[in-house]
Amino acid sequence: MDVERLYEALLRYYRSSSWLPWSDPRAKLEEDIRRLTEQGVSREEAIRRLFEEKIGDYRVLEAIQPPTLPAGARRAYEGEAFGILYVELDPFEERLPQLGALLDYVERNLGEVVAVVPNVGFVSASVLLGTSFQGVKGAAVIYRRRLAQQDQQAR
Repeated sequence: MDVERLYEALLRYYRSSSWLPWSDPRAKLEEDIRRLTEQGVSREEAIRRLFEEKIGDYRVLEAIQPPTLPAGARRAYEGEAFGILYVELDPFEERLPQLGALLDYVERNLGEVVAVVPNVGFVSASVLLGTSFQGVKGAAVIYRRRLAQQDQQAR
């Protein structure tokens, strides 16, 4: 089981159960993890134990597999509030359906698309049309993570 997924779920739990506006849920979670690691367990095992104690059997998350990225797309960055995916778009017109599928995927599974940034440069047509011809090689899709939005609402 991906311990990072358990940690993120625990962090959401701590944020939603924190009734003091000045308390820091991440600090409380880290304190609880530290308390368990001082008893001789690994950080991973401490996260698993906390998850079972606060939420329940962590193995239920294993059954919930996140959808896979559309073909041709790759994850370039995943932060707390934002993420960036990249998709190759050369030849441009032929690959537009991949960009559309990626935008749908982001809105359905990850969060709100906030920008699509083109990557312009030499493309396959530059070989025929000369090096002065440039086109869209790909695009970065920047999105606000849905988890970040939920965390903001919980605060």
